[in-house]
Amino acid sequence: MSEPERMGTEPILKLIVTFALPSIAGMLANALYNIVDRMFVGLVVGPDGLAAISLCFSFMLFNMAVCLLFGVGASPLVSIALGEDDRPRAERILGTTATSVFIAACAIAFFSAWKLDFILTLSGANEALLEPAREYLRIILWGVPFSAMAFTLNFCIRAEGRPAFAMGTQMLGAFANIVLDAVFIIYLDMGIAGAAWGTIISQCLAAAWVLSFYFRRLGVLRFTVKNLVPRLSLLKKTLPLGLSSFLTETSFTLFSILFNRALVAYGGNLAVSAMGAFMGWDSLLFLPAMGIGEAAQTLFAYNYGARFIKRILEILKWALTLAAVYFMCSALSVRLWAEQMMRLFTADVELLTIAADGARISYAGVLLVGITLVATSFFQGLGKAKICLFLNLARQLLFLIPCLWYLPKIWGLAGVWYCFPAMDAGGGTLAIYFLLREYRRLALNTLENTRGTNE
Repeated sequence: MSEPERMGTEPILKLIVTFALPSIAGMLANALYNIVDRMFVGLVVGPDGLAAISLCFSFMLFNMAVCLLFGVGASPLVSIALGEDDRPRAERILGTTATSVFIAACAIAFFSAWKLDFILTLSGANEALLEPAREYLRIILWGVPFSAMAFTLNFCIRAEGRPAFAMGTQMLGAFANIVLDAVFIIYLDMGIAGAAWGTIISQCLAAAWVLSFYFRRLGVLRFTVKNLVPRLSLLKKTLPLGLSSFLTETSFTLFSILFNRALVAYGGNLAVSAMGAFMGWDSLLFLPAMGIGEAAQTLFAYNYGARFIKRILEILKWALTLAAVYFMCSALSVRLWAEQMMRLFTADVELLTIAADGARISYAGVLLVGITLVATSFFQGLGKAKICLFLNLARQLLFLIPCLWYLPKIWGLAGVWYCFPAMDAGGGTLAIYFLLREYRRLALNTLENTRGTNE
């Protein structure tokens, strides 16, 4: 049975699990970049080093947003061209994407090096944190073009139907980063600079692995000199497709900047360090649910195209159930073992207390995040990009910013942490509204079709 046929016939739960596992493995490996840096720096360098890395996270989010703009936009067009047996067009899209993202990444690195202190100060760096953050980011900038190439071209490799190779890119970079961080930080005593060098070397290895896919002719597409010249006509088609992902990730960048500034204002440097520890675990705890969402999105899209409405509704029920069960378990884990979890990043008693208390508050509304994630995948699968964009942006812009303005004034540092459940509650409520509206529409169409068949 072919892959498309499976998506329309096999049991839903089996399909979601089968599709989600490779995605989860790849995302977990990719998340290890930041987690490993935070772990080694927090335990060896100390709280200020952990805070400095956390302040650089906003820049990394924006860099990822640019990669998504090109990668998410190019991937479906490559797949469509290959499906139409138009390999030359697919290679033109590949070449335009590779060159364009490399130029954009070099421009970002150059501008960031020029305005380094401005970027860090905007992210919340004070006098005590500016120097270690500057030391870390100055080195990281050298690896930006390589990380952009690895991340973006991975989308094109997936578009050729090679997700296992794409997952290997993420795993290679992640495990190289673990080894290099241990060598540079522990054995060579290079401190925060060692974490930065470990990251960019592992990113270069990942970029070399991705490029080897094309130079070793492991796929069907090839790089040629003429195709590496960017074509404006192709960019006009790829960039709009990646715009939603770009704006969503950019909103996360804004979210990170505002959060850092609020933490410094109401809790000082230790609060920023606590956020660094929390975000390390948060990225891990979210990824399995995101994998469920990605798997469901593929199934939604196929079955919607095939007009299997009953299967769409069944997929929706299973995806919501799995996400809810997972987040209930993760919220319970944070509630019971927050201190033990934060010890992965620090041994400082005061920092442990702040991070553990903040994690418990932040995860109070996490169950509603599962609804938002599944809703986004659902509407993406149905091709309703405007609703997806609205749901993603609303969490940050409609709920986060007002909460960051008012809650810390009432509860101080705790008010900053309470912004998480407030944002989750607002975003989840909107997601429920749109899901119920679409669910009723699909169910009504199914009923009418059934009546028509009976008549």
